[in-house]
Amino acid sequence: MKIYVEEDENAIRLLGDNSEYFPISVTLQIDLKGTKLESPLEDYYVLQPNSSGTLLATIPKPSDRSWSYRFAYNYSMGNALAVHDDQYAYQLPFPKGQSYRLTQGYNGRSTHQGLNALDFTMPEGDTITAAREGIVVRIKEDSNRGCPSSNCANDGNYVTILHSDGTMADYVHLQMNGVLVELGDTIEKGQVIALNGATGWASGAHLHFVVYSTGNHAQKSIQVRFETAPGRIEFLEENTTYSAFQ
Repeated sequence: MKIYVEEDENAIRLLGDNSEYFPISVTLQIDLKGTKLESPLEDYYVLQPNSSGTLLATIPKPSDRSWSYRFAYNYSMGNALAVHDDQYAYQLPFPKGQSYRLTQGYNGRSTHQGLNALDFTMPEGDTITAAREGIVVRIKEDSNRGCPSSNCANDGNYVTILHSDGTMADYVHLQMNGVLVELGDTIEKGQVIALNGATGWASGAHLHFVVYSTGNHAQKSIQVRFETAPGRIEFLEENTTYSAFQ
């Protein structure tokens, strides 16, 4: 991600490039003396994946007085303007006929306090499927390290999928070399994407699944509903075993 300045005799323009597969949200702070912005600053500017030259702000250059400017910015992965489709029914993230226990739910007592994430206990090497269609935007599969403490928090392997509403989903703790898709792939709901593991901050093999948008420096995790039987759409309950029917 790059924020930079271009100027001519009339104005200074702040622009952004994003070479990643995922969107990036930017907040700007601009201090001006002797001039004003052409348009008020927005709360967030979203740099779309693989984009360049996105105009963020224009600062006119007065010809009749002295003036100055300075700027700073913050950014975070994801689309801060994304609005989750709450009517969407997610699919259980494992193949038809497989059953697994949800051992930690939204805002769980162990490691999910304040986090809307789900943990499915499943053996290492078991198959993980996409709960929703989208585009693969992040991959990590080079780690073989896991432990039950934050010392291993950065060692978890994962796949991240960008959804059509701008939200993203992480599938975490994957087996080393267990990612079965490539960056930029378009993924269908129910498609095999990875093999389960126990990498990262994990006391044992399980799949950590979370859907989120972003804010200024923080994920905003989202509670989502699943179709657990034909026509039955619900929030999953902790300590319940679920069987995939699709």
